[in-house]
Amino acid sequence: MRDQLRQLAEFEPGDLSVLSIYLDMRPQATGQNPGVRSGQIVLKDRLHEIEKTLGPRGAALESFRADASRIERYLDEEASLASQGLAIFACHGRALFTAVQSGVAFENQVTADPVPDLFQLARLLDEQETAVVAVVDTNTARLFVSRTGIFEEVGGPDDDTYHFGKRLIGGWSQAGYQRHIDKHRTDFAREAAAAIERLVGREGAVRLILAGDEVAITPLRNALSSAMTALVYGNARRIDIRTPQDDMAFEVAPLLARAEAEDACSIGDRLIQAVRAGGLGVIGLEATRTALAYGQVDTLVLDAEASIDDDERNALVRLAATTGADVEVVEGHGPLGDLGGVGALLRYRLDGSDG
Repeated sequence: MRDQLRQLAEFEPGDLSVLSIYLDMRPQATGQNPGVRSGQIVLKDRLHEIEKTLGPRGAALESFRADASRIERYLDEEASLASQGLAIFACHGRALFTAVQSGVAFENQVTADPVPDLFQLARLLDEQETAVVAVVDTNTARLFVSRTGIFEEVGGPDDDTYHFGKRLIGGWSQAGYQRHIDKHRTDFAREAAAAIERLVGREGAVRLILAGDEVAITPLRNALSSAMTALVYGNARRIDIRTPQDDMAFEVAPLLARAEAEDACSIGDRLIQAVRAGGLGVIGLEATRTALAYGQVDTLVLDAEASIDDDERNALVRLAATTGADVEVVEGHGPLGDLGGVGALLRYRLDGSDG
């Protein structure tokens, strides 16, 4: 999805406007029409309002009407009813149509501008970073991926390979049988660790959550590489291996949210410290914009409540995406908010740069 963000950020302004659509696709629980999604109501109203501004004819109106028709088809035929959020970026006249389905709701927003509005998409990528969740017992592993708020099971190593019964093997001593069990547990832990590493690499996961049987967690931790160990967040949670997927997602969600909040706070602290020390950090709109333009920025840091207009904020996000910088959205970080809520951690400083 980061590739999608960058491609959208590189979309140059032209004669035709781009529709940027973010929808809350959760069914309403109350009211006269329970089950109706508020986002679709907002979309219909906003498309009607935008169409009225385009005049009775012309390329802009033709492109817009083609977009509206394509969006309607997508909602009817392709959008998943399980998604809680949906983002669409469309400009028929310039061959643009891309959709992002999310496991968390967006704030309803429908705009027509020269370039895509990318703040909510960048925020989704920041707050819903890809994580792998491994739930294990002594002979079974279930692996899950959480990405863009969508939690799904992707399998694990072959249960049967290291599955063993609890009967005593004839002629074996208790001690010998225990060594047999311990070896199988160690072998299975290695197999599970290898499967986890492959999945983390394939998904580009930035976080690993371990859960399950306490007896199985220790050999699994020991079998993980140092790179995987560095991604493990928090203590292992006690979750039964037979827990249904939806319940598993419910158990893990607070842990992932806490991890993201801690990361955001840490980055806000690092930025303030870097600025105070005259290090690799800048604060303020002008300094941040300049650093982005020169490609110096490693991480753009934005307070969600920063007092900048939407166009300016979108311009910062677009610059960050096109230069390979991460975007971190923080909330409730007092020192950053007091300083305007906009800053950046830098890859390097230019000679003569005063931040």
